[in-house]
Amino acid sequence: MKRYQTIIAVFTAAAFMAAPVFAQESQENLATDMTAEQKQQSNIVIQGNTTVTKSSDIYNINPYNPATIKGVGEGGKILLLDKEGTIEIALSHPLYSLSEAYTDKIICKDGLWGIERNVGVKIFDGSEDWQRVAEGKFFNTNTAIFQCTAPEKVLVRNGLCTHFDVHTVQSQQSNIYDGISFSENREKIYMRTMNVKNMSSIEALSAYLKAQYDVGTPVTFLYALEEAQFEPFDASLQQTLNGVNWDTVGVLDSNIKVVRQQKQWLNENLFTQKTSGNETMDQFLLAIEDIKIYGLPEEKDFYVFNIASARDGFGMSIQNEKGYRFYGELRYDGYDFLSSKPVELYLSPKENTPSDAYIEVKLNLSKIKGPAKGVSGFDSTKTGIRNSCIQKQEFVLPAYTPVVEGVDLVQYPQNGLLNATEASNIVLLGEEEKKQVTQYSLLQTPSPITLALDLDNTISASTQARIVPKQAGAAQEKTVLFLGDSLINENTYTQSVLELFAQDPMQIKLIGTRGTEENPHEGRGGWSAYDYCNETEKYGFTNPFFNEGKFDFAYYMHTNGYEKVDYVVVSLGVNDLNLVGHNEHDEIIGYFNTIFDSIRQYDSNIKIILNTPTMLFVTEKTEGAKNTRLEFTKTLQSVYENKEAEGIYLSAISLSIDPAMHFKWVESIDKSQPMSVSDTTHPNLYGYQNMAKTTYAFLKYLAQTEQ
Repeated sequence: MKRYQTIIAVFTAAAFMAAPVFAQESQENLATDMTAEQKQQSNIVIQGNTTVTKSSDIYNINPYNPATIKGVGEGGKILLLDKEGTIEIALSHPLYSLSEAYTDKIICKDGLWGIERNVGVKIFDGSEDWQRVAEGKFFNTNTAIFQCTAPEKVLVRNGLCTHFDVHTVQSQQSNIYDGISFSENREKIYMRTMNVKNMSSIEALSAYLKAQYDVGTPVTFLYALEEAQFEPFDASLQQTLNGVNWDTVGVLDSNIKVVRQQKQWLNENLFTQKTSGNETMDQFLLAIEDIKIYGLPEEKDFYVFNIASARDGFGMSIQNEKGYRFYGELRYDGYDFLSSKPVELYLSPKENTPSDAYIEVKLNLSKIKGPAKGVSGFDSTKTGIRNSCIQKQEFVLPAYTPVVEGVDLVQYPQNGLLNATEASNIVLLGEEEKKQVTQYSLLQTPSPITLALDLDNTISASTQARIVPKQAGAAQEKTVLFLGDSLINENTYTQSVLELFAQDPMQIKLIGTRGTEENPHEGRGGWSAYDYCNETEKYGFTNPFFNEGKFDFAYYMHTNGYEKVDYVVVSLGVNDLNLVGHNEHDEIIGYFNTIFDSIRQYDSNIKIILNTPTMLFVTEKTEGAKNTRLEFTKTLQSVYENKEAEGIYLSAISLSIDPAMHFKWVESIDKSQPMSVSDTTHPNLYGYQNMAKTTYAFLKYLAQTEQ
C-alpha cells in the first residue's frame, strides 16, 4: 500500500453531511461573557494532516481499486491536554484538507471558537436522483456516465474521491475510465463507470453505491466549498477554550498541532507594501510567486488594480499611473487548484498599451480560494509592484561554439534572446552591413558573431565559432556516455550523433544501460539532477548511479563492467526547473556539482559537456518558460563557463533548434483547420539532427585539444 499526504495547512476538514450537532444557542449569546483579552485568541489555529492511501499508484482509482481518505478526528473527537486536564472537542465528522486554501480548521472567529469548514463532503448511498447524462459530448463506447443533483454549486472543480478519479469538465469529456466531476453548470455531479464494471444501468449503479455504503466503505467525494461554513462550539466549550494557555497546550494525536497564526506580509521582492488592506486581495497577492513585466523597460510604478470574479473563473488587472493596463483570466475548470506547482497567468495589453508588451504572473493556486466577489479600486499605495519586476531584454549567448569544417551548423538567435516581446528585429552586425536575421551559419558568418536588437545597437552580444579540422581525433575511438532526461531517452539525439561519426575519421563508442544495443545511453524521461541524486526509481525507471543514498559514478562503472569513459554529455535542468520544492538555482547547481564531482573523482581525465536547456516551440504561452530557462542558462554560464580546466564545458544546443520549424507539426482531422504542433518540448528529427551536430563538433573539439 502506498500512502500520499495531501497538502494541509490549518486543520483539515470538510463535510457536507448532517447539520452540526452543537447547542442551539445564538452566536451572540455564546460571545456575551467573553472579555476583550479573550477575543484576542483569533490568531490560534489547530492544524493537522489528511492522508490518501491507494492500493496502487500505477492504476487510476476505480471501484476495484479504491482509496482510503482519512482526515483528523476520525474517532469523532479531538483531545487537547491542558494543565487542568484533557479537553475533548467533539466532531460530527472528520476534518479534511484539499489544499492550503481549502482546509478545515478550528479557529476563534470574531470572539467565537468553532470549526471553519472549507471542504464539502458528499457521501453516496444509492438514493440519489440518478439519470443518464443528457449531453452527447460526454458519451463514449467504453463507459456509461450518469448524473445526480449536486449538493451545491462550486467554483473550484478539483477534489478527492475514494473510488473515482476526479476530473474537470474538459477531461471528463475525453475520459474512458472511471471518473467523477461537476457538470458545466455545476448543478450536477457526473459519475462515469467503465463498461467492464457492469454498472451501465441506473439500477446497477445505485445498487453498487448502496452496497458500498452498507459495508462501511462508501463512495465519498470531497470538494471545495464556494464559501466557508462556520460552526461555533457550545457555550461550555467556548469557556474552556478561552481559558487554555496556548503556549503550553499539548495534543494527544501526532497528526495535530496548535499554532499561533502570524500575520502574513506580502512578498517584499514583488510588492512595495506589506498589505493591500483587503483580505481577498491579500490572499491573491500572497499566492503570487513571481511577476514579470515585458516590453516596457522605460515604464515604472505598476500595481494590481483589481481581481474580477465570475462563475467560470477569475481575472486580474495590472496597470500604472500612465494608463498602461493589462488583463488576464484563469478558468476554474482548466487548472488544478490542489497543486502547489505554480501556473502562469498571462496578462495581455488593453486599450492604449503597446501591443507587444505583456505581463506574466506565476500563481500557486493551492493558496487561492475562488473569490465569490471581485475587489477593485486599488492603487500604487496599496498594491504597488516593484520596478525590479520590469524586465530588460538581453542576449544570452555562449562564449563559443565549435563547428567542424564541411559540417555546417545553423543557429537561431531568438533562442538566446531573454525577455523578448518581438524577436523579428534581431540584427547581425558586420563590417559592411547590418541585416535582420532569424538564423545564421557558423561556417559562413565571420567570427566573432555580433547580434543586436534593433539597429541602434543598444542591446547587443557576441559569440565565437571555433573551427575544428575534419581530421581532429583521427584514428581515435572515444567512449561517450549520454546522461539526462527525455531528450536523450527518445534515442533520436544519440542516434544522430552516431550517424555523424559513422563517416568520420574519429570514432566513438556509446555506453549505457538504456537505449538499444547499438545506441545505448542513460536517458530517463521526466528525470532531473535531483532525481539522479536522490531517487532509486521514478516513472518506471531505475537509477543505476544510486548507491548507499548518493550518486556514485564509480559504482555505476564497476557494476556495469565499463572499463573507461572519455566524455560524459549531460542534458539536465529543464525538469529541475519544474520540480516544485527543488527548483531554486542554487539547489540545482548543487546536484549538478554532486554528479560532476562523482564523475571526476572516478577519473579526473573525463571531460563533461553540459548542454544548456533547450527552448520550447515559440508561442505566447511558452515565452514564460523560455525566459525561465534562459535565466537558468545565465546561472550555468556564471558557474561553469570558466571551468574548462576542471573538465567541464558548456554547449549551447538550445541555439541549434529552429523555434518554429524544428517541432512536430501534425495535420488536423478536419482538413479545413491549420496544422498544429503536437509537442512543444521535444524537437522533430531535424531539430535532433541539429542538436547532434553541436555535440558532434564539441566532441571533436575536445579530441583536438588533447592532441
